[in-house]
Amino acid sequence: MEQINYNIRDDDIRDDNFYLFTCAELKARELEFLDKSKIDRISKSKNLKEFIKNLGDTVYSGYLSELEESRSFAGVIAGEYSGFAEYLSGRLKSSHRHVREILFFEEILHNLKIVFKSIILDEGHRELFMPLFYSYEKLKRAAEERKYNGLSRSVSATLRYASEMMESKEEKDYRILEFKIEKFYLNEVFKSFGELDSRLIKEYMKHLIDILNIKNIYRSKYLGEEMDPGYFLHDNGYLPVDLMMKLGKSGLDDFLKKMKGTGYGSMVARCADALDSNRKFFYFEREEDLFYMNILEPLKYTVSNVEKIFKFFLRKKMELKSLNIIFTGVLYNVDTEKVKERAGF
Repeated sequence: MEQINYNIRDDDIRDDNFYLFTCAELKARELEFLDKSKIDRISKSKNLKEFIKNLGDTVYSGYLSELEESRSFAGVIAGEYSGFAEYLSGRLKSSHRHVREILFFEEILHNLKIVFKSIILDEGHRELFMPLFYSYEKLKRAAEERKYNGLSRSVSATLRYASEMMESKEEKDYRILEFKIEKFYLNEVFKSFGELDSRLIKEYMKHLIDILNIKNIYRSKYLGEEMDPGYFLHDNGYLPVDLMMKLGKSGLDDFLKKMKGTGYGSMVARCADALDSNRKFFYFEREEDLFYMNILEPLKYTVSNVEKIFKFFLRKKMELKSLNIIFTGVLYNVDTEKVKERAGF
């Protein structure tokens, strides 16, 4: 299988004077990121009280009371994501606002699924909703009333598509309905690249699609499911979907062998070894994060552009994910080394 070439040419990343102030501001804010010594100290917290104390020396110190009261890291993530969303909405050019949906692809998709689950089951699931650019009430009302004013093209198109499927009762299996919504939304987001004009972020998205397909196939095979891979495989990645469809119907060993011939070979191999030893899928997420940071590495040679802004907040999301893992480990008294390994430090 042909190797994937993801080397970025110098002329693929252009500086944009519009973002000079924003990128300078974010460059100064890089001091907010937790270094290895701080992460190590936080991960060695013996209990929640010590975790909160150690977190007090970081940029997340404003959440200490909430952490102590709720005993959940969800409020920290929600608060930070809300801040990210507000910042990006105020700083990005209108032609670059699609970056928000790429950065928060998983969270927006999660919210869309929550809204339709609430409608299908006729019960509220607001507590599972991640407030970002739209409230739970706004999305639910838009889906129910078929009024999409104030929503992005991708979100409104997906709400319309899912509402029509529900009305026609075309699909009664809720899990397959979720896959169809995911596939439709991902295609809609991918259409935005014509306006975005960023080869690097487009390459990031193509890799995201490939890795999503790999994870879906691997998880399905490992769990012994017999679902048609056509439900959960997506177009627009580097790996042709017809090839992935064929591999999705082959054995696990053959799938892994074929993956070794791609640019994802070493990542998949490490994840497979870890999975065999620990029966955990989180290694995919850790390796995926490292992969994305690697393909965004050329940005260090640039000064100001939308890609640097994207990378900053992607790195912030990764840090929050690791802190959540550490928090959970401390809360439930999990071995420190296992927590650090899972968190990627």
